[in-house]
Amino acid sequence: PAATVNWEVAADPAFTRIVSKGSVKTGPERDHTVKVVADRLQPGTPYWYRFTVGRGMSATGRTKTAPAAGAQVEQLRFGVVSCANYQAGYFSSYRHLAQRGDLDAVLHLGDYLYEYAPGEYQARDVVVRPHDPAVEMTTLSHYRRRHAQYKTDADLQALHSAAPFIVTWDDHEAANDAWSGGAENHTEGAEGPWAERRAAANQAYAEWMPVRYQPGGPLYRRLDFGSLASLSML
Repeated sequence: PAATVNWEVAADPAFTRIVSKGSVKTGPERDHTVKVVADRLQPGTPYWYRFTVGRGMSATGRTKTAPAAGAQVEQLRFGVVSCANYQAGYFSSYRHLAQRGDLDAVLHLGDYLYEYAPGEYQARDVVVRPHDPAVEMTTLSHYRRRHAQYKTDADLQALHSAAPFIVTWDDHEAANDAWSGGAENHTEGAEGPWAERRAAANQAYAEWMPVRYQPGGPLYRRLDFGSLASLSML
C-alpha cells in the first residue's frame, strides 16, 4: 500500500533546531523507497535527519553539505570503498569508517552489490551469508530485493548514517563485465534481453541509492568542494 513519509533536517542531533521538513508519498511503484532534496541548507555545515511513518521513526542520520563555491578549504577527508560482496564476508571496513567521525563524505566507486546466486563467485570457499533472492539477479524484483538485503547490513547502515555517500556504479550493479550491448554474466534469451535486465538494474539503483539519477538519464556529474577539489563522477 501507499504510505506518507515525513522527514526532518535539523542543525543539532536533538532536533531542537529544525531547518527543513516535509512529507513525501511512496509505494510499490518505487519499492517503498523515499528520496528527498532538502532545501534551506547552508554550505559547509553538518546536519542531522530522520524519517517517520505513522508511529515509526528511523534512526538519526548525520550528513554534511559541501563548502560554498570558491570557498577557501584547507583539507577534505573522504572514505573510499568499492566491491562489497555480501556473501563473501562481513562489512567491517564500513564499520571502521563509520566509527572515525571525521569524514566529509564517502566515495563508493561501484560494485555496491553483486548479482550472483548463493555460492557463486565468492572470495572464500564458504558462503558466509547467502544472497537473497536465492537466484542470480535478472529482473526488477530480483534487483530490488538484493538492494534491500544489502541495506540490512548494520555496518553499511552505520556508515550511511555517519556521512554522505557519493556513488557511481561498476559492472556488478547489473552483471559481471557489462558493456552497452551485453555482459559476460548474461545469456541473451535464456536470461531475457540484456536491455531489459540493464533497465531493471538501473531502476532499482535509482530507487535505493542516494543519487538524483533517474532511469534513462545520465549518472555522471561534477561535484565541487570550494577551491580545493572537484570530483568528476563517471
